Amino acid sequence: MKPSPEGFEKWNEEHAVKHDLDKFYNHPNRLFRYIENKRISILLREADIHPQDNLLEVGCGAGHILERIRHGNLTGVDISSVQIQRAKKRLRGKAELIKARGECLPFNDKSFDRIICTEVFEHVLEPELILAEMKRVLKDSGIISLSIPNEKLIIFTKKILLNCGLRRVLEPKESQWDLASKNNLDEWHIHEYGLKLIKKQSQKLFKILSVSRIPFFFVPFRYVLKLSKG
Repeated sequence: MKPSPEGFEKWNEEHAVKHDLDKFYNHPNRLFRYIENKRISILLREADIHPQDNLLEVGCGAGHILERIRHGNLTGVDISSVQIQRAKKRLRGKAELIKARGECLPFNDKSFDRIICTEVFEHVLEPELILAEMKRVLKDSGIISLSIPNEKLIIFTKKILLNCGLRRVLEPKESQWDLASKNNLDEWHIHEYGLKLIKKQSQKLFKILSVSRIPFFFVPFRYVLKLSKG
């Protein structure tokens, strides 16, 4: 059920506590890990981060992406206190971490050279407000690298595997996480994302420089978009 604006932060915090993202990034299935690692690699490649860049991750979660960035002045924001504490433990001072809403970023205009936002928009009430804030704090020459899930393909693939009796492909016994019984963690998703929707939202504010399909062009479980102010 879609949360109210007043109850969103509490609703999100409950899911942050319930869903340990370490299990997501360290899933026992090799193909699953390959897809997620490729998403992150292309996300960072498209961000093209330089040592002198000020970089912001919107919706930084537990810090898994920031952990993999080698240089730059790093900042992460997340609405979840639980996720911010997890990120602080993981990153140990590597990045400045701030509890904040993506719709109201606590930064001056044109503060960042690079912005990363990955697998966030499906979880929030008003993704277009977050895009507008990202544009506000991005420098004129800056780059945004973002990713979204192709939810229809993910849900369809899960249904095929379940109908063929291949539940353990999705949910090995050792994972201890009930992924297969849910459609792409739909209880934590507010929007059903795909390429058409993210293009429609992004084109109102940005120039789309590239679209990468993860892991393969004809089997896109994830999309990575590179945006500029145009």
